[in-house]
Amino acid sequence: MIDSKSNQRGLSIVAIALLLIFQQFASKVGSLIANCFNYQTIDEYGIFAYVSVHHIVQMLIAILAIIILTKKYKIDFGFSLGDKKLGRKYLIVFTVSILIFTIISYGIRYLSNQTIEYDFPLNAKNILGTLGFQLFLSGPSEEILFRALPIGVLTFLVGSNKLRKFTKLNISYEIFIAAILFSIAHIRWTINPFSISMDYLQLIYCFVLGIAYGKAYEESKSVIYPMIMHSISNVFVVGIGYIFSIIIL
Repeated sequence: MIDSKSNQRGLSIVAIALLLIFQQFASKVGSLIANCFNYQTIDEYGIFAYVSVHHIVQMLIAILAIIILTKKYKIDFGFSLGDKKLGRKYLIVFTVSILIFTIISYGIRYLSNQTIEYDFPLNAKNILGTLGFQLFLSGPSEEILFRALPIGVLTFLVGSNKLRKFTKLNISYEIFIAAILFSIAHIRWTINPFSISMDYLQLIYCFVLGIAYGKAYEESKSVIYPMIMHSISNVFVVGIGYIFSIIIL
């Protein structure tokens, strides 16, 4: 029994390491392919076209891995609608909460005279391009790679719900680990030249949102709802930022 638990723990650690490597690999390949194109004619400021290609590529890589794992191990990664009622509940509560949080955050910055500066003009093309990316690509791409894949794999390795472990906040370790991996993905690093940079507040923010997305995914048994939640969150953050910036100007 001890050996079985030890082997399971060791297998989970290996799986977490492989998931981290795979996520970084998918992101880097996305960057490499995105760098192959010139976006000057459609996105002269480089704010939405490159990142759109990057997210499409990393999403396709993640989907390929999911297809292979599904066929080989019959893992359910939650691409159905799952528990619709619970999914809608998460969507409503999250949307209201993130809207209030975002408005208050920008309101505090506005009242503190902390101006929001963009290095591109807020014209129709730039606004629609960036909001279009946030709405249609950010959620689906990142939730497939950073939520469905790790939670699906780790849940499969643990097995029965009776064997799964939860924190005192009723958050499974699979959700917790996926949120950590999601935060790590927002650390910027390069090999040549070697450099690492991170925004600690952003990492904390990503971790908290990762927990919320993970709970919605695990309890609704569908990745659809965290996809929508993720996109809504990003659209609010970017869109309300534009609104406050325009008001100031």
